[in-house]
Amino acid sequence: MADNAVTLTSSNKSILSEQEQASFGFTNKFRINFADFSTVTTTGATDTVTFTLGALPAKWLVDKALINVTTAFTGITGATTLAVGTTTTVAAFVTAVTCTATGAIQMASTLPVLTNATATATKSMVATFTTAGTGGPAGITAGQCDIYLSIADQSKLP
Repeated sequence: MADNAVTLTSSNKSILSEQEQASFGFTNKFRINFADFSTVTTTGATDTVTFTLGALPAKWLVDKALINVTTAFTGITGATTLAVGTTTTVAAFVTAVTCTATGAIQMASTLPVLTNATATATKSMVATFTTAGTGGPAGITAGQCDIYLSIADQSKLP
């Protein structure tokens, strides 16, 4: 199993407006498009692509997560799954679930139990795609998803 590390560009990251935050409860949005796989070279059936989304603050808390697959990830003859978390616990926020169909993917059921979703040291957030089929990650020809997280900097609490 090989892993390709990709850093998500700043144009694919955004902080939601105050109105969006109030309406939906998320603070940050990260977009991953199949074109972001352009530098991926691995073709093995169990290979992965790890997108670094960015760094969390030193005293952080993530209490809500959601993936919205707007275009199904296709192009390989097998399943493609996506997990969202940190470099320490890659599925801390969203467990590895299929992203080959459109729709919302809910956060990990253990997220409200803050064992993996809070810390007092900065970590990087990651989204990890795993393929199970011929072509591997380099074979992905379509797909797009938006990852929504509610990230709080606990050092700013009143």
